[in-house]
Amino acid sequence: MSAADKRQHARVTVDAFVKVEGGERAFVFRTRDISQGGLFLYTRVGHIYPFKVGNVVAVELYDYDRFARAKAVVVRVVRDGTPEAERYPLGFGLRFIDVLAEDRAVLDDMIERARHGEDPY
Repeated sequence: MSAADKRQHARVTVDAFVKVEGGERAFVFRTRDISQGGLFLYTRVGHIYPFKVGNVVAVELYDYDRFARAKAVVVRVVRDGTPEAERYPLGFGLRFIDVLAEDRAVLDDMIERARHGEDPY
């Protein structure tokens, strides 16, 4: 069974900025895709970031003049030179583990617009 077969939520392509706070540092990434269950952060230089599978991070996903906050756990790290990198883009997969209702509304709106081919606000 492939990873796509195990997913509970459909992914949509979204190009948005994401701030991730892990430990005592904050990093800014761009998303590759997002779903109601999580997102993938694209980076060609994943080896310079301190994230490992199982790390819990704070996420802020920016939708122009508004944003959604969530807690997430790192569920996948794809680094250059690994067998996974031959099949998947480089970066980090995060699963949302705690999202407040008002933040969920922003996420859901962003996902719905992306499904219809609309850019973030």
